[in-house]
Amino acid sequence: MLRTVAEFMAKAVVTAGPHETVAAVARRITSAGVGGAPIVDGDRVVGLVTLEDLVGQPPYRSVREVMTVDIVTAPPTARITDASALMDQHHIGRLPIVQDGALVGIVTRADLLKELGRLTDPLTDLPWSGTLRQQAADLLKAGREISVVFMDLDDFGLANKLYGHVVGDRVIQAVGTLLREKTDPDTDVICRYAGDEFAIVTTRSIENSLELAHDLRKAVLALDVAGAPPGSINASFGVAGGKRATERQDIHYDATVDDLLTMASRASTVAKRTNARVLHSSQVKAVIQPTAVEGDRRIVIRRIDLGVEDGRGTAIVELEYEGRRVTGRAEGSVLGSGGLRLLVDATVTAVRQWLPPQWQVVVEEIARTPLAQGEAVHILFVTGAPHTEERLVVGSALYTADPHEAVVKATMKAMNRVLAHAPEVSA
Repeated sequence: MLRTVAEFMAKAVVTAGPHETVAAVARRITSAGVGGAPIVDGDRVVGLVTLEDLVGQPPYRSVREVMTVDIVTAPPTARITDASALMDQHHIGRLPIVQDGALVGIVTRADLLKELGRLTDPLTDLPWSGTLRQQAADLLKAGREISVVFMDLDDFGLANKLYGHVVGDRVIQAVGTLLREKTDPDTDVICRYAGDEFAIVTTRSIENSLELAHDLRKAVLALDVAGAPPGSINASFGVAGGKRATERQDIHYDATVDDLLTMASRASTVAKRTNARVLHSSQVKAVIQPTAVEGDRRIVIRRIDLGVEDGRGTAIVELEYEGRRVTGRAEGSVLGSGGLRLLVDATVTAVRQWLPPQWQVVVEEIARTPLAQGEAVHILFVTGAPHTEERLVVGSALYTADPHEAVVKATMKAMNRVLAHAPEVSA
């Protein structure tokens, strides 16, 4: 939950009466070291005066003649983001806090600035998820139906390692700018959810929400970011929500928002393994066709994972060959091209389970070459067995939107040739 102004307001407020003189109020404000004071008549706030209002005024004049009458106030339960928006809208730096008609405190922009900084991503200037969750709950409370569009950049961790964190920051900034350009503040609330994830809460219909996701994916693919090869930026989308068949009963608004975010996030994860890359949460249970390796339809890629933490990674690759599944695992540094090497090693470890025990496969070189559209990855192996002539085998694949899959595919193309020449391949 977002914090309220009650947690940040000053409760010991310097006030003045409407009949006091300019000189008296100016001395009180100056002595207290504040920039202004609410003018109260009994418990009721009737105006606001700042030190700037008093400068140049006759000292005997009453503050009622110089105070601002059309004042803006907020209750102590107001969210700090709403209070800040009020101050922005009315170009004021302080906000009296009123409860049941009585002054209970005052909050200034400086009081909120530090906390507001925590709520906003400094890289994209988008709010973090707390703001999005609160606004989504508010829409539900107002009787509005919402959808969640969850966006996850594909293989951003590996791209960060390949192209550098400076380029990675540029990508995140470009995506944040893109989301602002492609969404409508009247219907959409956007946030940087975490790391390489973004979320949109929208009052659009589910059909229009899915259309938005497809449009955003095309726009992401077309992004031109310095240092990132063309086509290397991609994203997967999950969508959840939409109009219900029945009215909501005894709803827990925060829990509903959490459920929608969870379903949309899960759908985006599953969407990574589909050609469409956009899925509604109702499609998650559908059967996803495995990825076949070009050149040998008997081999399919069942799973590719690369986890990175503190500069070290763990790669897991699961393959299927003639009905038999095998899993390869590799661990080590991801610095430089280490992430690529871990994926290659995990794939080779899996393939070795199909080869005769004496058969050896050694990675000789991993290289990438620029193409007119994107890049290609090439992996060179030395293979053979005792008392046999060593062979050089190479596999290549386009290195564009999905670098994990590209590296595994290139490895598997080479391994297809190894399997073709190795006797007594175990299925």
